[in-house]
Amino acid sequence: MSVPIPVAILGFSIFDRKALASYFQLHGRSRARYSHVLNADLADLVIADADEPGVLELLQTLGRVRDALFIGALAPAGAAAWMMRPIDQTQVLRELDALMAGRDNPSSLPLPLTLPSSLGRGAALRTIGTLGAMDLLPDPPTRRADDSAPPQRRQNAQTDPREARRRELEAVRRPQIAQRALLVDDSEVALHFLKRQLLGYGLEVDLARTSERALDLLTHHVYGLVFLDMDLGPHSRTDGLTLCHQVRYRLQHPGGRAPMVVMVSAFHDPVDQVRGTLAGAEAYLGKPLDLSALDRLLGRQGLYRPLAPPAQPAGSGLQPGQRP
Repeated sequence: MSVPIPVAILGFSIFDRKALASYFQLHGRSRARYSHVLNADLADLVIADADEPGVLELLQTLGRVRDALFIGALAPAGAAAWMMRPIDQTQVLRELDALMAGRDNPSSLPLPLTLPSSLGRGAALRTIGTLGAMDLLPDPPTRRADDSAPPQRRQNAQTDPREARRRELEAVRRPQIAQRALLVDDSEVALHFLKRQLLGYGLEVDLARTSERALDLLTHHVYGLVFLDMDLGPHSRTDGLTLCHQVRYRLQHPGGRAPMVVMVSAFHDPVDQVRGTLAGAEAYLGKPLDLSALDRLLGRQGLYRPLAPPAQPAGSGLQPGQRP
């Protein structure tokens, strides 16, 4: 059997990193083509989180952009392989195979996911197939002289790449999710404990103790986050994994896009986490709840607790906000 190809994973949550690494094990012993390594310098390929600030800059510094499969909302400039979330095991392995095929045969390497200058920056890219082939969609028709002039912001971004990159990073840091969360758990205590935490981040929170109630709320409200217990008890028709799959892939959502699903469970076995990922979950929190892990998870979505005002010394006699 040939030696597995070392792959590094940069960025992502701990849950996503474990899931990605497990894809190589689940690929089958008869074809252990890839193995996970912690040091990017020892890796032939890299799986990179395109939505995490700093990852692209690091790969550019290392000269490894063309060796990386980027996963995220946008394809970084110069990338040879890219896919959107939710992360799919089959697609990840196919994209890695395509990158290795390109290295073995450079003439088959996909072109970078950037536009030739003759086409203009307004053209759009759409990846198709499994080898990263691309369709180029032309620019919209040129404006007539009597049309209103387009804003100049785009030209400014073209003439200053650093400003354009700064705006891209700002867009990544902004919340990309609706400010409303649904909590699904058969435990009343667990529901209200998590609700108190999420209210501190400025989120609206709805509660459901059964899968039926959760589906009813999801068809009537726009949610950015769904916190879902894996075991919903005997009063629900489906368990958390089945409900997660319905939410991510089958349900028609009022907002037009599926919310981010976070599995919350007392089961900490890596196999359970992988099962959650395959069902469509994008993050995992254990029970009892780790508040620092919750804070990091929400911080990646641009959600933060407001800073509390400094406490006044005892006996100062001042009201909050009053100057001495």
